[in-house]
Amino acid sequence: MKFETVYTDKTKYHESVPSEYEAIIVPNKFIVIRRKLESGTYTEPVRFNIGDQAEYDSYNLKYLGTITQITNKRITIDPGYSQHKKSLKLYNFCWRNYNFNLEYIQKENFETMMYI
Repeated sequence: MKFETVYTDKTKYHESVPSEYEAIIVPNKFIVIRRKLESGTYTEPVRFNIGDQAEYDSYNLKYLGTITQITNKRITIDPGYSQHKKSLKLYNFCWRNYNFNLEYIQKENFETMMYI
């Protein structure tokens, strides 16, 4: 298995182009993502398995849920609390989670909640 380039989403106004993210995907098992930096080096790869926590949205807080499905194009996350599952396109999942650190996010969310 080797890292494959992740492409941006095609829109009405823009074609899909290669992004700075790369991924190894084994559908319904795991995904490993990393980001290529301007220096030509890469960030530390981050691996997500089915059942792991991942970020699906953010505003003042970073919203986390449990990964329930992994495909070559989408990652499905269940936020719990009887909300609808969130389906992120591969590029969106990568830019939200390439530097994922659960302990840091929980600490940051706790501190932010003191002020909102």
